[in-house]
Order: sequence, then structure tokens, then C-alpha cells
Amino acid sequence: MSSENISSEALRLRALAHPVRLDLLYLLREEGEVTATAAAERLGLSPKTCSYHLGLLGKYGLAEETGGGKGRSRPWRLVPQGIGYAPSADDEPATAETQDAFARAVLDRDARVVRAFIDRRHRLPDAWRGRSAMSSNPLRLTAEQLSGLRDELAGVLERYLRLSSEPAPGAVPVHAAVYAVLSDVEAARGEG
Repeated sequence: MSSENISSEALRLRALAHPVRLDLLYLLREEGEVTATAAAERLGLSPKTCSYHLGLLGKYGLAEETGGGKGRSRPWRLVPQGIGYAPSADDEPATAETQDAFARAVLDRDARVVRAFIDRRHRLPDAWRGRSAMSSNPLRLTAEQLSGLRDELAGVLERYLRLSSEPAPGAVPVHAAVYAVLSDVEAARGEG
């Protein structure tokens, strides 16, 4: 996330809470540069739809045209910045709702990606079989331990994000998602 405060991120988060724009954001991360026509082919949408949503990503400062091309053949790239949020007790209700909509959109997309992987994993080449991981573990942690877990996982992902910025030969898109969330909010509030 950029160093801007959360309220200034609200419009960007609202823009990304739309599934097409979120898919385009991830596609731009994977490909580096994409046209509306190429995005449409990858996402199974019309070039007109992708062009419209790329324009909205541009409007909110999340993507930019790279120059060259015309119409739906104009290449777009991601504006280098992190997107995310850190909920705070001081958040305005509208900001909290926007953050929740963004988080749900990300979760929905993550679920689609993992389901698609499960459906196709039996067709993986031998070199890729057994290399993926899915793990779900119930833990009992204090608030401080949860913060530590979050920070350690973020550090691991950051290392691989740096590797991804200059992919090695043979590198392919990989989806890595981490969730470290309370499974019992009432217990944390002392109600469980």
C-alpha cells in the first residue's frame, strides 16, 4: 500500500471492488503490459468491456497507457504501487464498507483462481506437478502473535514479489494468497 492514508485509497479500492477491473489488475501484474484486445482474449470478455475498464483503472491512477497503438490496441501497464488496506478503528463507515467490498472481491477472485487450478491440475506437465501448495490450519494465537504471523508471511511474499519483478526464464504466473484472519470474532471480543 502507498504511504497515503486510507481515506485517499477509498476510490481506488472502490474501483478494484469490481471483478473485471480486479482481473485486469492481476493480468497487468502478470503480463506487464496488455491491450484491451489481448485482455479480452485472456479474460473471455469483449474488447469494448476491457477498454472501458482499463480506462477506469487509468482514471483512478492504477494503470496507464504506455504509448503507441490506437483504440483497443493501445497498450496499458500497471502504475507501480501497492494496493491494499489496513483497517482501523478510526475508519469512517463508508471507508470500512469500501474496504470490505474490496476484500470480498479479492476473496472471490482468489476462490475462482484456486478452483480453476484444481479443475486443471491433472493436466500439468510433470515438471510442475507437486510444486503447488494449499494449506489451511486452525491456530490459537494472541493478537501480537497474529501480527507476527502476518508480518512474516508478508516478508516471504515480498521476497517472491521482488523475484517476480524480473522473472527468470521459464517463469509462469503463480497465484499466491495469504489469509491470517480470526475464525471467531466473538471470542476475540470476549463473547465466545
